[in-house]
Amino acid sequence: MSLLLAPVQGVGLKLKRYRIYNQQVDLINNTAGGVNPLVINDTTVVNTTATAYTQVKSYNINIPVNDFGRTVVNAVRVQIYGYISAGTGYVEVLINGSAPTVIKSIVGSGNSNNFTNTSSALIFDGIISLLGVSNPYTISIEIYNSTAGNTTYITNVYGYQGLVITSTTPVTIDQQETTNPILDEIGVSYNNVSGLRIYVHAVRYTTADATINGTDNFTSSGASATITISPANDNLANGGQWFLNAGDNNGNDNIPSGYNGSFSYTVVANVGASGDVLIIGSLRAIFMLSRISFPKGPHIGYLITSLDIISGSMNIGLVVSNITGTWTGYHGQEEIIYSNSVSSYTSNQYGEGWLIIDESVNLALSFTNSFILWHLLIEVIE
Repeated sequence: MSLLLAPVQGVGLKLKRYRIYNQQVDLINNTAGGVNPLVINDTTVVNTTATAYTQVKSYNINIPVNDFGRTVVNAVRVQIYGYISAGTGYVEVLINGSAPTVIKSIVGSGNSNNFTNTSSALIFDGIISLLGVSNPYTISIEIYNSTAGNTTYITNVYGYQGLVITSTTPVTIDQQETTNPILDEIGVSYNNVSGLRIYVHAVRYTTADATINGTDNFTSSGASATITISPANDNLANGGQWFLNAGDNNGNDNIPSGYNGSFSYTVVANVGASGDVLIIGSLRAIFMLSRISFPKGPHIGYLITSLDIISGSMNIGLVVSNITGTWTGYHGQEEIIYSNSVSSYTSNQYGEGWLIIDESVNLALSFTNSFILWHLLIEVIE
């Protein structure tokens, strides 16, 4: 159904469209399902006076597919906080009732640990393999105390699942894909750099820089977008963060004017040192726009867009003759179609607005950084 409210009638009038739909693709989790890599975020305190392993926590967790219907998630990082009243406490983590394969023991050994702290502290931290594990799977936590009459407490449990990277040489995140087509009946030009951009939500246990690199195969020359993840902080399982390649300049890989078609890409990742671990909870390969310009008018039309904001301030604006001001519904000024400022990832944002310009005016659509454009549709009558 057309976004223009009335039928197009009259000799020589044509309805034309420019559309990008779902050009960003999630290579790790399924964006359409709203998957959150933080699969356990439990702050309910439990305790037992048992002197043999006793189950006190249990979580049933689904392993999602990515946007291409494939299972990419292969690990979960589990962190447990607790303490004892006295004696020695013991904790173990089981998957589907059995000891799991542990990729990296950070606090504890294998799937278990003993502890003597009498105030809440991290008593277990391990990265556990999900290869060969049934879907959904169950994580259970068992604890006990060495001395009868003493109490063992669990205060917090966190779990973050995703794609684990342990290789120091680049490994392919997922096979190269082709996104949905770009439809351009208007004949716009991309006068600022546009191409592949990548956003990653991850937790890290690293001593050296980890690298994620995407190669845009949209044109024969290709262009790269690189994220360097420094070892400045060991992210907690409930403290994953977004990383993105800086700026929009991904090798001057511009789209040809009036392009109708698709683009493809390849994304690889590696850690910087043996023993380092990176868990990628969400990785989005995005066809990034900075600015598109319309041919000179006359144009009357409508724009509608939906997007997610990674962080900070984000604007989508219609710029006419490069003059900035408050739009009042006619040419020569600028309309901000969408404007918002957020402190953290915010999804399901929406903006729309009219275009009304004459044949003497240049019209451009500008975008700021740190967002994911889900859907952009522009319809004009010419």
